[in-house]
Parts: sequence; structure tokens; C-alpha cells
Amino acid sequence: DLIVDQTIEKVSFCAPDRNFDRAFSYICRDGTTRRWICHCFMAVKDTGERLSHAVGCAFAACLERKQKREKECGVTATFDASRTTFTREGSFRVTTATEQAEREETMRQMPDAK
Repeated sequence: DLIVDQTIEKVSFCAPDRNFDRAFSYICRDGTTRRWICHCFMAVKDTGERLSHAVGCAFAACLERKQKREKECGVTATFDASRTTFTREGSFRVTTATEQAEREETMRQMPDAK
């Protein structure tokens, strides 16, 4: 059964418990309330350290893919400290070959209009 449905990109910290071998926890940002929440779990068959490591590896892989995607798509994010908000510019949406051709055609016609 699913206990928590958490987007791995929202995880900011994950660690095993130093007092219980089978325990681990992670801190993440809740998508709806935007609050930071700490989730703690007790492993049934494995150690907390092993599961914590798996979550950490998943987070690192996801972050690497996200940064690569941002670099390829030209997406940028800025942080406004006064409002504690991020603003994203650009889009991760992949354009089709037809859309790309239409965009290039539009760009070619623009100097002619001047």
C-alpha cells in the first residue's frame, strides 16, 4: 500500500536515524500548503541507512536531470528573498518539429516586415 505520494524533486534532506537502525526520515516541501514537512519511517525489511541512501541517490539523479533539462530548454529560476518565492522563466515543454518549423518561418519573415 502507498503510504506517501511524494515528488522526489521536493525532497531537500534525507538521513537515517542515529538511534534506530531501521528508521530514516526526509524533509520536503508540501505541494499544496507549501509547508516544510518531516516524514519519518521505520523500515520493515531493510535498514534506515540503506533506504535513506536510496532516497538520496534518487534525489541526486532527479536533480541532475532537472538541471540538464533546464540548461537545454533555457529555463531559468530566480529567487525573490523579500517574498520568499521562485519565479521561473521559460518552459520545459518540448516543441514538435512542426511547431519548430513554424517558429523558424516566423522568425525569417520578421526582418522582411521592417
